[in-house]
Amino acid sequence: MYEGYGLAALLLAIGVILFVAELILPTHGLLGVVGGCTMLASVFVALKQNAWVGLALLCVCAAATPLVWMAFVKIWPRTPIGRRLVLPEMAPPPPSAPVRVGQAGVAVSELRPMGMCEFDDGTRIESYSEHGIIPAGTTIKVIALVNNRPTVRVA
Repeated sequence: MYEGYGLAALLLAIGVILFVAELILPTHGLLGVVGGCTMLASVFVALKQNAWVGLALLCVCAAATPLVWMAFVKIWPRTPIGRRLVLPEMAPPPPSAPVRVGQAGVAVSELRPMGMCEFDDGTRIESYSEHGIIPAGTTIKVIALVNNRPTVRVA
């Protein structure tokens, strides 16, 4: 009478072992699918023995699935295989430029093609001239930002 329960327990254990092996080995989900099928087979074997035991096993498996998946998502990127397959976290974006395109200012030093400019809000920053030399004291306008450094032309 209890030999069916032993088979159900064995199938459930094999399914759990296959899921753990999926964490360690790069099988692209194959062991996970086989483990899930093995666990479903254990539920069917338990259902043949006793409907209530099979239903309880089905409920336990269904309730454990989101918890196990959450643990998988947390743990797997820290495994040796996960570290190789998961992209590292992105670096924070560079800080925004202190000036914007279209902003006007004055060339503080001669731009040959690089020099110091002061903008409307009092910000001083090194800038590139678009073409040629811009003399000091000339009114300029930002036409582009390249690597957070303004490119300017005579306004």
